[in-house]
Amino acid sequence: KGRGADAHTFWKTLRDCAHSPRFNFNALVKRAYGSVGSKWRRKINFPRRRTLARMVRFNEEWAATHVSATNPHVPPPPPPLGYVKKDDVPIELALPTSVRAALAEWMPLQYRSTKLDLIFSTNVHGRSLSAFYDRVSRTKHTVCLVEVLGTGATIGMFASQAWVSHKRPKIYGDGGCFLFRASPDPECYKWRPSEDDTQCDALLEQFQVSSEEYIAMGANKDGSSGLRLNEDMTRGESAPAAGFNNEPLAGSASDAFEVGVVEVYRLVREIDGVPVDGEDDHPAWALK
Repeated sequence: KGRGADAHTFWKTLRDCAHSPRFNFNALVKRAYGSVGSKWRRKINFPRRRTLARMVRFNEEWAATHVSATNPHVPPPPPPLGYVKKDDVPIELALPTSVRAALAEWMPLQYRSTKLDLIFSTNVHGRSLSAFYDRVSRTKHTVCLVEVLGTGATIGMFASQAWVSHKRPKIYGDGGCFLFRASPDPECYKWRPSEDDTQCDALLEQFQVSSEEYIAMGANKDGSSGLRLNEDMTRGESAPAAGFNNEPLAGSASDAFEVGVVEVYRLVREIDGVPVDGEDDHPAWALK
């Protein structure tokens, strides 16, 4: 009887929702798949059963020491993302455990058991978008960390598509992108447009924008970006972006800021060090 009542309630709620005048099927599909203009994007592929089984075994020991025996129904936070150690190219912005712990909580579920592998750093490769594109254009999922001079804050963006240079600004990416402030006061801003959002689709869907002059994520009707870096990576700007509904990442004093270190990481699996995008573990463009 109890199960029947639960099932009846479920189907009644589903029916009421589907027949509601506020129900928007197109908005629902866009949230599930993401789109740019009229092109629908494929649904995110999750790891295969064999990979999932290895991930579970890998995390069992950690879970045994972190899950509360008194309140097992409260899920513990995921462990901080690890990082690949490179003596000749030391990481800087992702070194604090607090930064990697915040990133682990914000990552899509399938990427939480990964490590950060540094593929671009202004300390090593210089300040130019050409060097940036040379290093990251073959890596689909990347974490870009940016140091804000004057405040010491670390902000950034997670890209779902590879950053590629274009002569004119080109829009790509999908709803898997997100903006964040890693320190201080960690905060993540994922793409969550509301049904009542009056912004046009072309503006809402400016996930990633790149050209020879700048890279950016998110946009607004006044021409500002959720996060934007100029061609020599010395200046940036951050303002509220449509769909992401973020606060200015660098602080409320000014949208524009001076840029310190910029680092870009790809994701490799914790269990075997293989890149999540299926690339060769030692590609020709890797750090030396």
